Amino acid sequence: MEEGKSDEWWDGSENQGQQGVLTGSPNVSNGGEQGQSGPYVQPMMMMQPSNDEATWSMILGLVTWFSHVSSPFICFTACLAPFTTIGGIILGHMGIKKASQLNGLNKGMAIAGLVMNYLSIGLYGLTVLGFGIIGSAGL
Repeated sequence: MEEGKSDEWWDGSENQGQQGVLTGSPNVSNGGEQGQSGPYVQPMMMMQPSNDEATWSMILGLVTWFSHVSSPFICFTACLAPFTTIGGIILGHMGIKKASQLNGLNKGMAIAGLVMNYLSIGLYGLTVLGFGIIGSAGL
C-alpha cells in the first residue's frame, strides 16, 4: 500500500456533512465504463381531457333499456332500472355542464344518455297512468 493512503475505500467525507443528490441515468460507453451524460429529465406527458360523466350517462342509459327489455326473462334487471335511470340523469346533466367547459367534448354522449334515461322516466309514467286507468275502470 502506498504511503499516506489508507486502506479504507471511502475518503471519510461522510463525517464532514457533505450530501449529494443522485441525478441522471447511468450511461454505458463502448469501453464498459459507466458515465453520466447529464441530469435525467422526465418528458412531459400531455393529458387528454375527458368527460367521463357523459360516457357513464350513456352507458347507464343503455343498461336501463337493456333492463327494461330483459326484465321478462331476467327478473332482477327490473329492479336495477330505476337506479340506473336516476344515475344516468344526474351524470348526463353533469356531463353537459363539463362539456361546455371542454369545448363540447362528448356532449353528444351526454345528450344520448339523457334522452334514453328521460324516455325511461316517461315509460314509468305511462305504466303508472295505464295501471291507474285500468284500476279506475274496475277491470
